[in-house]
Amino acid sequence: MTGSWPGGLAMSLATQLAVQDINDNPEILPGYEIVLIPQDTACDGGKATDSMYRELFNRTTTKMMIVGGGCSISTEPTAQASHHWNLIQISIAASPLLSNRDLFPRTFRLLPPESSFNVAKLAMFQEFDWTKVATLHQSVPLFSLSMADFHRDAKDIGIEIITAETFVNNPKVPVEHIKNLGARIIVAGLYGNMARKVFCEAYHHNLYGAKYVWIITGWLESNWWQVPDDSIDCTLEQMDEVTANQFAVYINNLPPDETRTPSISGLTTGEFLRRFQVISGMDNPESMAGYLDISLVYDTVWTEALAMHEAEAMLMELDPPRTLAEFDYDDVTVQILFDIISNMTFEGVSGPVKFNYFGDRLGVLDILQLQDGSSVSVGVLEATGETAEGIIWDKNRPIFWEGGAPPIDFIIEREDRQTIHLPVFITGVIFALLGIALACCFLSFNIYFRKLRVIKMSSPNINNLMLIGGILAYVSIIFLGVDTNVTSQDTFIWMCKAKTWCLSVGFSLAFGSMFSKTWRVHKIFTNKTAKRMVVKDSRLFSCVAFLVLFDGIILILWEVFDPLEVIENIGAKVTDSYNDDIVYTPIRMMCQSANQIYWIGAFYIINGLLLVFGAFLAWETRKVSIPALNDSKYIGICLYNIMILSFLGAPVSFVLEERNSHYILVSAVIWLATTLTLCVLFVPKIKTRNEVQPAQNTNLTAATAQNLPSTSTSEAKTELVRLRKEVCLLRKRVEECKCSSEAT
Repeated sequence: MTGSWPGGLAMSLATQLAVQDINDNPEILPGYEIVLIPQDTACDGGKATDSMYRELFNRTTTKMMIVGGGCSISTEPTAQASHHWNLIQISIAASPLLSNRDLFPRTFRLLPPESSFNVAKLAMFQEFDWTKVATLHQSVPLFSLSMADFHRDAKDIGIEIITAETFVNNPKVPVEHIKNLGARIIVAGLYGNMARKVFCEAYHHNLYGAKYVWIITGWLESNWWQVPDDSIDCTLEQMDEVTANQFAVYINNLPPDETRTPSISGLTTGEFLRRFQVISGMDNPESMAGYLDISLVYDTVWTEALAMHEAEAMLMELDPPRTLAEFDYDDVTVQILFDIISNMTFEGVSGPVKFNYFGDRLGVLDILQLQDGSSVSVGVLEATGETAEGIIWDKNRPIFWEGGAPPIDFIIEREDRQTIHLPVFITGVIFALLGIALACCFLSFNIYFRKLRVIKMSSPNINNLMLIGGILAYVSIIFLGVDTNVTSQDTFIWMCKAKTWCLSVGFSLAFGSMFSKTWRVHKIFTNKTAKRMVVKDSRLFSCVAFLVLFDGIILILWEVFDPLEVIENIGAKVTDSYNDDIVYTPIRMMCQSANQIYWIGAFYIINGLLLVFGAFLAWETRKVSIPALNDSKYIGICLYNIMILSFLGAPVSFVLEERNSHYILVSAVIWLATTLTLCVLFVPKIKTRNEVQPAQNTNLTAATAQNLPSTSTSEAKTELVRLRKEVCLLRKRVEECKCSSEAT
């Protein structure tokens, strides 16, 4: 046979040890001696293939089988060609591609394919109730194929693949992406040099510790993370820290002596390791490259020897009898050897040896954990049959969980449906009712004293409209607080519409009435003709009605062409302050439409122009010195309050996402603006009424003045003179008549 072990010196020594033991046992191949033709090649497919071709074309010796190679890169091209010589090739390569019988019809291997380790990985997921996983692998066929199988098998049992990351040379971006997605369980397929890069990046991204689990390839070289590497910027201490407690899955190729029977060669695990140490001439052979696979290499040679032993007996039973010495590349011997190996079962140094239909070994899988710098077997999984049994955990060497228990598989995401809390809503309702009560008091006062001179001169009917607008603004606060916490979605959408109507119409009524009165004063006192100017209330009502009608048209168009809908507004995720495993996703039920910003913008423009017009009128009438008739000073104060509250509240309300804070802010702005406006306009009227107590007849007489209970006769006469002067001034400007000398 020819042997090629580009995996390391330890494999070549294990092969020599197996050949020596077989040749020393005459019962295995009586009359024959195995001669190993070593092919010292690197893990290079081209070099391995060239070396094999040269040996096959060398007719000085007959080759019956090929042993090797030790890595997938060299095994795949040689196994794809060796069957054309009708030769069987047995290796310990892990590539899942070698299971393809169309490409590799004569190939067997003592190492299970990389994808077979997925059975143990998925068993761990079921054991610890993990249902989410992120995968990361180096972009080479060995890991790409096995990871594709893992994804398929994981989805079959309901495990969600959060992300599947791959890289060629630099794993920084994939590791960062895994971190950002919140994955906690990571399955990785990597060679040793890339594993160092990945774990160094994991250290920098804090992707390790009690909350994370890494499951990697189990056949990497011993202490791979401690190999000096200039391509990473992590110290050995940092690499020790980041790789601590990671998991790996590999075949249980060195079963403990106390749990096994002796191998077919008569060696136990301990005896085999001692013999290997002798042949290696080293006190610490564990540091040799390929040491992890020496038992597999040893059993590979024994597999071929046992096959030839049984084939010799079967050839002798043929008619005419044949022997292995008559081997020809075209005879039936190869098929006999193939059938024997396919059905072979024996106890090797590496454990039970058995092959499936694809030529892959079935064996016991080890679940390993890196504890205190050493790889420790914490459990095994029987995978020698058609299906794998459950994991058998080692009670003497339990898993070490840094956090005391298995971590959760993913950040717990919980929906935080932000609704207005009932106490907040009740508070808003109370303030709104207080505002309504205040407006109703002003309205009652305005109606009751409507014939009083100071009230009558201020246009009480228009004041009533203003107060009704204030009441609608207060009512909108109640509608604003009704959400899905207290009602259904259908009712909620109607509350949204009612709020919009109340606020829009209320604003137009309140400020439209206020500015229409000022417009009348402006119209009268800026009249430069001799003609008497009369502006009746009906005309003011028409102005206010026009504003309300205009608002109604916009609202109806909004409802027809772009109706409001209940939409879930998902906010930025927030990590729990006490447990960073929990992340809350704020969800707010909002009333929105596709072009809502444009409709709101239209109202802002209209109402803004109305405020500007009101400011102009207030400025123009500022010199009118009849307080009962002119509210320009108070209008200026109202405009100032409205502008300040709007500039502070509107921008913040657009960016404020928290539902209760948003409700408090908007409600406070509406309540303050409405209350301040009503108080500024009506409190002075109440104060004036309390200071002056006129009689039922505005043409006060001396007798009436004498009857005033709180004043003397002289004081009454003085008040009478003052009032007559004010009446004369009013008649001069309003009725355009001359005053008599009676005032003097």
